[in-house]
Amino acid sequence: MNRQVLIISFWNPVEKQPQQGIFIQDQAAAVCSLRENVIFLQVNVLPSKSMLLKKEVKESAFFRNRKITINLYSVFWKFYYVNPWLLAKIIGRILLRDFPEIKPALIHSNVIFPCGIVAFLLSEKYDSEMIITEHWSKAEKLLKHPLFGKTALRAYLKNNTVITVSQFLASRIAAATNHKNIKVIPNIVNTTLFSYKPKPVFDGSNLTCTCVATWKLPKRLDLIVDSLAMFAKDSGCQVVLNVIGNGTQTENLKKAGVPENLKIVWHGYLDKEAIAPLLQKSHLFLHASGIETFSIVTAEALSTGTPVVVSNRGALPELVQEHNGMLAENNVESWNEKICEIINRRFDNELIAQENQTRFSAEVIGRSVLEEYNKVLNDTE
Repeated sequence: MNRQVLIISFWNPVEKQPQQGIFIQDQAAAVCSLRENVIFLQVNVLPSKSMLLKKEVKESAFFRNRKITINLYSVFWKFYYVNPWLLAKIIGRILLRDFPEIKPALIHSNVIFPCGIVAFLLSEKYDSEMIITEHWSKAEKLLKHPLFGKTALRAYLKNNTVITVSQFLASRIAAATNHKNIKVIPNIVNTTLFSYKPKPVFDGSNLTCTCVATWKLPKRLDLIVDSLAMFAKDSGCQVVLNVIGNGTQTENLKKAGVPENLKIVWHGYLDKEAIAPLLQKSHLFLHASGIETFSIVTAEALSTGTPVVVSNRGALPELVQEHNGMLAENNVESWNEKICEIINRRFDNELIAQENQTRFSAEVIGRSVLEEYNKVLNDTE
C-alpha cells in the first residue's frame, strides 16, 4: 500500500485572487490523479473584521484522495501569515483534533515561506520525510532575513529533494542553500485547453498579438505597448493587442496615446477558457518582465503553437529557442527590433505546440513528481 503523503499549499485560489497558486493546484491534481493515499491541505490566511481568530475547516473528495481546506480569518491576518511557528501550532492542533488518522510519511510543501517552514515544523511532530517545490523569486532574500533566515535554511536542508520549476531558480537555490539534491520539474499546462489550432497567416498588413499577466512590477506592459506603438507607426500595419489581466500598469497605460493603427483591447481578467482561443487566433504572444522563475503564460502560448517574443530575463530563455520565438532585452528599441524580425520568419506552429504539449502535460509532470516521492519513500522504508 502507498504510504501517506501530505501536500501543503498556502498559495491557493480565493475569491479576490482566483488565479493565485493555480500552478500548485494543477500539480497536486496531477499527483492525486495518479496516486492514492494523498491528502492535499490548503491553508488560507484571510482578512476579516474579527479581532479573534476564526477557523473554518472543510473536506472534499479530490480525485481518488482528499482535499482539506483550513481558512483562518482575523483582522490581524498579516501577523498570523508571517508567523510560521504560530501557524504550525494552529494547523497541527486542527489536524490532531479533526483528522487524527493523518500521519504522513512524506510532507510535500510548496514555497518556503510560510508553507515550507510550517511543513518543516510539522514534519518534526510527525517524523515525516520532506520534499519542497519552490516557485518564489524572493527565496534568496528570505534566507538572509534576521528572523526567518536560519529556520528557512534548516527547512530547505531537511527536504530530501528541492523541486524547482526552472534551472534559473535551481541555480539560485543551490547557491543560497548548498542543497545537494535539486530537481527541475516545470509547471503544468492544461494541454487539452491550450492546444493547437491552425493559425491565421500574417499577410503583412494585419498583426494580432496577445499578452497575459497581473500587470504590476516586475511585469513590463509599458515595453509591450511602447514597442508595438513604434512598430505600428513605422510599418503602417494594422495591429491589435489583446491585453489580458488587471493591475496598476493597465490603468496608467489606458491613458497613453498610441497610433491610430494600434488597437488595444483591454480585456481585464479572463479565465483560462477565454484566454486559450485568443492565443490560438494570435500571430504572436508577448511577455515582458524583469524576472520570471517560470512563466506559465508563455508555456501556455507555446502549447497553442504561438511564437513568442519575451524578455531575456530569468527562466524565460529556457522556454524559447530559435524555432519558437525570440528574446528581447528590456528596452523599447530591442523589443521593436525583435517584433520587426519575427514577423518576417516562418514557424511550424503545429510542431511548436506538439513539443510543448509533451513537455508540460499533467501526465508527464505528475509522474516526474511521483518519481521523487518514490525515491524518498523507498529510501526510508
